[in-house]
Amino acid sequence: MRLEYLVDAVTMPIKDYLMYLGLSRRLARKIKLYGKMYVNNQEALNYHLVKKGDVLVLEYNETLNQEIVASQTSLEILYEDESLLVVNKPHDLAIQPSRRHQEDNLISRIKAVFVHKAITSNIHIVNRLDYSTSGLVLVAKNGFVHHQLTSKNRILKKYQAIVEGKLAEQVGTIHLPIARLVEYDIKRGVSELGKKAITHYRVMEESDKTSLLELILETGRTHQIRVHMAYIGHPIVGDKLYGKDDQRLYLHCYYMEFIHPQTNEKIVLTKESQWNV
Repeated sequence: MRLEYLVDAVTMPIKDYLMYLGLSRRLARKIKLYGKMYVNNQEALNYHLVKKGDVLVLEYNETLNQEIVASQTSLEILYEDESLLVVNKPHDLAIQPSRRHQEDNLISRIKAVFVHKAITSNIHIVNRLDYSTSGLVLVAKNGFVHHQLTSKNRILKKYQAIVEGKLAEQVGTIHLPIARLVEYDIKRGVSELGKKAITHYRVMEESDKTSLLELILETGRTHQIRVHMAYIGHPIVGDKLYGKDDQRLYLHCYYMEFIHPQTNEKIVLTKESQWNV
């Protein structure tokens, strides 16, 4: 990873300028300990003073985690450049390795892509989806891009879901706090003691028994869409945790919009679910 900046601030130590740039303390420390810093082509330490007009270069090489098993299972890539990629995660696929999903998970499939393309940096998942949920996942190719995407960039995501029944209102907002109901249990629920949670929905299509919704999260609580829809009496079809089991959980992240941290270009990607009710 090589990052170059034309200093645009008053005189200050490099370590302070890195904070000014928005680098996390963790990443700045890694660059200090394991990387190199140059000011106007001269190697420098983190207390070196930089001034407006100086050229600051940061070099830090991440290593691809060798403990992760590369899975050769195909992976749909919707967008890729030197900084990031967006993939379409299938339903019933874990994001990261675990005891139950050691050899085939999303990170393992991405690692196979990295190895094939000789990308040596680590894999940084920017937005996570539940095991049962399908859809768009944003992946940063280095820690700095990951930090930029999560610290200064609002990533707009839209979901599609098939829920049970017909909603009374075609458009609405659910504003109900969510909390873990039992300590160490994965299940969540609406609770006055919970954290703020806001879900916006719009009916896209409906039948006598089910409705296809578009949903946008204003907050990002665990299982937020699933908890909110179940609470108002319209659980997602196939949600065995909050409703009834089916062939699959019909929840899909189909839309993603963000500003590219390197080019400032607006990136808009869609992958429709193709579901009908």
